[in-house]
Amino acid sequence: MENRTTIQVSDGLRRKLRILAAKRDISYQKLLSDMISVFEELDKEKTIISIPKKLADNLHSTIKGTDFKTISEYVTFIIRLILYENPEKSKEADLTNIKKKLKSLGYL
Repeated sequence: MENRTTIQVSDGLRRKLRILAAKRDISYQKLLSDMISVFEELDKEKTIISIPKKLADNLHSTIKGTDFKTISEYVTFIIRLILYENPEKSKEADLTNIKKKLKSLGYL
């Protein structure tokens, strides 16, 4: 038999969680399990970034058989590679893109 823990939540919160589960076409229990996984991985020094599910599924396949335990570890690694590989080029490209956007909006 599976171990279970009872958590008391308000009716309003329970309703919202059930709606979220329905939108994702998963069970209420699966939603809670997924939420627990997120919170176990999250600490004070991290934040949550949302990506499309299809991309996340592709990343799951990508990291299978590697030393990366989670998508977060992999994405963090890739972002660090991009930012630290050529920090000056990244900054210049970012500034150029920002200026283009501001100009197209009529601010420059």
